[in-house]
Amino acid sequence: MTPPPDRDRTAPAPDRELLGRVRRREPAALERFFDLYYDRILGHVARMVGDGHLAEDLAHEAFLRLGRAIERLDPDRDPTAWVYTVASNCVRDHWRSRRHQEAKRSTELTGVHLEVIADPDPDAEADLARRQQQQAVRTALATLAEADREVILLHDDQGLEHTVIAEVLGLKADAVRQRYRRAVSRLGTAYREILDQERAEG
Repeated sequence: MTPPPDRDRTAPAPDRELLGRVRRREPAALERFFDLYYDRILGHVARMVGDGHLAEDLAHEAFLRLGRAIERLDPDRDPTAWVYTVASNCVRDHWRSRRHQEAKRSTELTGVHLEVIADPDPDAEADLARRQQQQAVRTALATLAEADREVILLHDDQGLEHTVIAEVLGLKADAVRQRYRRAVSRLGTAYREILDQERAEG
């Protein structure tokens, strides 16, 4: 099972009126609120854990947690960071679980939508090379430590600003920027090593 297609990452946050209704647990407002975030969260979790079925379970758990804690919602603040924080905590709980530790690194991440700069020439040879580069990025991303993978996906795949990621991770924005730079550097190193190995084998 693969993650859902790209979402509109620039979708506006719910307005204050909707958030107030959500906090009062009005059914229609809750449904609208969850609809605004569900595909984004499911896609992000799927890219984090590399397993679509597991991602559905974790996303479901995340929204159950959000529902139980909905009174914490502040209608005057963008809830995006809070939603991602709850989802990320579900993923981290899974990573700490015995099930994950036993199966760690046993599956390949799929569906990561990170752009790789490649020749835009549409001919078949260029298209094959581009797809090979994108596969190398996915493979390289799968080799990273979970914290590195998370910050790259939150920024590059989900389009979140460093200030929002800082709220999600419980860090200062400067620390997030440093972690992101280091993670991208490690990704680049892993990517080049994979390409070098493929050339040597070819």
